[in-house]
Amino acid sequence: MNHKTFVFFDCECANTFDGIGKICSLGYVICDDELNVIESEDVVMNPECEFDWYLFSGKGGIKLAYSKDYFRTKPNFESYYKDIKKLFTTGNRYIAGFAVGNDLSFVNSACERYNQNYIQFRAFDLERYLEKKYGKKQKLTEWAGEFGVNLSKYESHKSVDDAMMTMLCLKAECKKSGLTVEEILTSKECKDDFISNEQILEAAEERAYRKEMKEKIARLYGKKSPKPHFKSLLGQNFELDKSVYKDLDFAFELVKKIYDNGGTVYEHLTSAGSVVFNDMPQKEVEAKIKKRGLKILLLKDLRDTIK
Repeated sequence: MNHKTFVFFDCECANTFDGIGKICSLGYVICDDELNVIESEDVVMNPECEFDWYLFSGKGGIKLAYSKDYFRTKPNFESYYKDIKKLFTTGNRYIAGFAVGNDLSFVNSACERYNQNYIQFRAFDLERYLEKKYGKKQKLTEWAGEFGVNLSKYESHKSVDDAMMTMLCLKAECKKSGLTVEEILTSKECKDDFISNEQILEAAEERAYRKEMKEKIARLYGKKSPKPHFKSLLGQNFELDKSVYKDLDFAFELVKKIYDNGGTVYEHLTSAGSVVFNDMPQKEVEAKIKKRGLKILLLKDLRDTIK
């Protein structure tokens, strides 16, 4: 029989400044198809960056399992890269984690920091699965407690222990449901509970693009063209409802056209002007707009005015 193996993993970071996680430990647990532990390790590494102050402050509920000095004595991510890649890409195995999208993002960031190729793998997100099945969102330790896992044996935010708790929660779910781990992970219901590193990269690119577009729009807030191309909106002030910003490319073009037509867009109007909506807002929203001394303007009517 071609037995599969299951890898549960978790990462801890020294900091996530600028939205980039700098891994300082990657813990994993390798199990057989009955979730018996074959191997486990906490791969501790030097993040080669400063640690966020709160990780050792006793505040915020997060405390790393090792001292700063201990992390500094270890090799960096690049030194472990080949072993980590092998861990995630060895054939005939499933990868899993809790809130695993974060961990995938951290691995991608580490590959970028050390100029290594991305590790192509996907992972099952136990958090997403449990939230969908039981209709509630909880921390890993809360799920572990609910499943009867002896929490005194494990330390939160010690990567290997978090990986172990993830495995034990899924093992308890298997017992509760009467299904094997493979039956759960290959079911149609779990199809959307897997996240790939490509998805994380695409999401990061989308966030970066949206940030760039928001900054381009913000640069036009409160600006009045000294020489507008057209004068159909000369001296008029506008605020865009959040629904208009759903398509940021369109929103930028609209703000630019208002500027070119002599109007001025503000993030939040504090004086006379119009709030632009895609569709007529609900009565309570309409009342709030009027209370602010502003008018309601539908997008279709504005577009008929500008060139």
